[in-house]
Amino acid sequence: MTFLRKLFKKSEPERIIRLNADNLKRFPKIESLFNSGKVKFDSKGRLRYLHGAPVGDMILYRIDKDNYPIYKESAEEYFDPESQRAKSFVWE
Repeated sequence: MTFLRKLFKKSEPERIIRLNADNLKRFPKIESLFNSGKVKFDSKGRLRYLHGAPVGDMILYRIDKDNYPIYKESAEEYFDPESQRAKSFVWE
């Protein structure tokens, strides 16, 4: 790759995106959950499922053939809706 190509190369997509009110429209599936009331924002601005587990960060999964980034939700902070943690979760 030549120097000029590197210089004018398209910017790389973000590897990890934390969902908030400003970027929610970029993810239509999560936005539809929000619009239907299945997820909502807590007092700190974190998007959460109704049982309290946070919606995971969006992780870059791959780049499609049209050079469009494809993201998937991470599950690092997920907890089961029937668990004791979910039952005792307190919205701040």
